[in-house]
Parts: sequence; C-alpha cells; structure tokens
Amino acid sequence: MAWGIPDNLEFTPKEVLRYFNGHIVVGVDGELQKIDHDGNLVGQPKKPFPTPIKSAVIIDNMLVATWLDQELLLARMAAIDLNNDFQQGVNRGDLRVRRTIDKSIHPQGNTWSHVLDAEPLSLTANSNSFTFVLWRKGIYNLSVEAIENWRSPEPSWKKLAKIPRAMETVGTTCDEQYFESWSKGGGIIRFDIKSGKTIESKIIPIDGYLEAVFKHGEHYLLQLNNSIIAIYEAGEIKLTAKLSGPINYAEWSEDDQGWHIAGWRELAFISAKTMSRTQLSEIAVYIDGNSGIYLCNDGTWDIIDALEEE
Repeated sequence: MAWGIPDNLEFTPKEVLRYFNGHIVVGVDGELQKIDHDGNLVGQPKKPFPTPIKSAVIIDNMLVATWLDQELLLARMAAIDLNNDFQQGVNRGDLRVRRTIDKSIHPQGNTWSHVLDAEPLSLTANSNSFTFVLWRKGIYNLSVEAIENWRSPEPSWKKLAKIPRAMETVGTTCDEQYFESWSKGGGIIRFDIKSGKTIESKIIPIDGYLEAVFKHGEHYLLQLNNSIIAIYEAGEIKLTAKLSGPINYAEWSEDDQGWHIAGWRELAFISAKTMSRTQLSEIAVYIDGNSGIYLCNDGTWDIIDALEEE
C-alpha cells in the first residue's frame, strides 16, 4: 500500500479488500467504498442491497459477495464488476413486499445474482474460482461466471458428532491447490480445489473451540475462544498467546515472518520469536503490515509508529 492516509469514512467499516485499482471498504450495513492507489476516496459509498454483507471476495475485476438479512430470512449471492461504479439499491422496506422468487430484488448493478435458500456461512476464493458453505446444504465451488464446478456434502467428523456445535463451519481457506473447511471443534477437511475430491480429514487438538482461521501459504493463525490465538504450522500448534479480544483482520508478512493483527482496541504482531501489542482507543478492523496504515471502526485511518509498540 503505497498511498497516504485516506480521508475518514462516512460509515462504520467492517473490512478492507485489495483490488486492481486500490482497495474496497465494506461497511457493517452493506456499504461499499472504493479507495484508489493514492488513498483517495472514489465517489460516494453505496449500498447495492439493503442488508449487511456477510462475506466478500475479489476475483480479478469482480467482487463476489453474500448478503444476509436474518430477520427477513433472505440471502443473496451476486457479482459486481469493479470496473463500474457502485450503484445504490432499494430500501429495506421493499424487501418485505417482494418475497416470491420471481419478484425477488437483487443487488443493484450486478453482473449475476442468485437467491440463496440457506444461510451462507463462509466464502473464500483464489484467482480462478470461489467456494462457499451453505448451512445444512454443503460446499459449492463456482467459477466467477457462477458456473458450478463441484459440490460436496456438509463437512462432518464422527468424533465431533456428539459435541454440541462442534461441526459448525467457522472458517474456510483456499489457494490455487486446496480448499479447506474448518469447524468449531477443530475439524479440518481439505479438498482438491479443481476436482472437489477430499484429500484429507482430521481433527486438531485444541483447548476450547475455534472461532476463525487466517492462512497464507503454509502459515496459519487460529483464533480460539477466550481471545487466545495460535500459530499453526506443519500440522501442529507452535505457540499460543492471548489478546484483548477477537481478531478482525490478520495478514502474514514475508519480510517480518509473522502476523500483523487488527484486533479489539489493539494492533498486534506475532511470530515464532516475538510478539508486540499497541493499544488503541477504538476497535481496529484493518492494518497494512507494510505501511502501518490502519483503519478503526469509527471510520478513521491512522498510521502506526513502530517505536510505539510495546
């Protein structure tokens, strides 16, 4: 990220995604805002669909996202071409009177959009396809044009069957070779990303339960309950540490050989050799490990000074 500190946002941010012209900020209520390579806000924030965005990924020039309204029990999956400007969608009240499939409202400005008949639990992508999990339905891998490549039943592990919610999907990861589904009880299933064939299924021993997974190459950062994080490599947990709360974002740094973390009123760095933490007054939702620029949930940006880390 070779840009300066951007202007403050007009909405509460949830996450930041990199794309070919800069970055996309996703808001907690479904807002989308482009930021160019120089850190300038491009246009005004728009809500293509009047519900929160559950998950979002970028493949080439496409934003693929899922929208979920738990009160109205409706969900959408759609792709939006990032070469175009974001468009404002309808008001939420319109969703209440358009409930049949043939009259369904879809995200504005979409390239394609589908009604989902189950809650989307997780979404991840590589450069060629995206994979998502639907509650009590299974795993689906699609091309960016929404053509199905393969599907698999909902993940399960016999040893976790009698433990409440232990088989619930809490995270998915993928690269150009494999897709992995992770469960709350520490279950992992690895699939061949092209064929959907199961390569490996196992359960890792963890104290407590799993809440989220971050991956870069062969490096994993696990978020457990009670604000515990763990570095997982070569099939085993190498070390654990405690933070002040949950992780909102984490990215691996090849230069630093560790994880930069945006967390609950803090920024942190953890590696096999060291750990540092910087306290904040707000909740961090994103950090760029190279520049030190970070974003908090109040919509303000700042830059961390390495000398401030404790």
